[in-house]
Amino acid sequence: MRFYVMLGACLALVACQEATVAEKPAESCGAEEMAHLMGLQRSQLENIAFTQPHRILGPGDPMTMDYRGDRVNFALNDSGAVVRIYCG
Repeated sequence: MRFYVMLGACLALVACQEATVAEKPAESCGAEEMAHLMGLQRSQLENIAFTQPHRILGPGDPMTMDYRGDRVNFALNDSGAVVRIYCG
């Protein structure tokens, strides 16, 4: 009997909790300002001294799935050219 009382109390507490939606952090990496780098090759990107965290991602390259709003990502196509610049 005591088990069912405890279970009922736990379920009531869970039902009363508000569901919170995790907000995506504001993008602050400056990807929009780097649009002029579209089309550059990997070797050209590697010669740029970026001041913020960044990563260069080719097709099939492994990458972590953590989101960092201050990190700029450069996605490359099969020929090694930048096709997308985004925060994350």
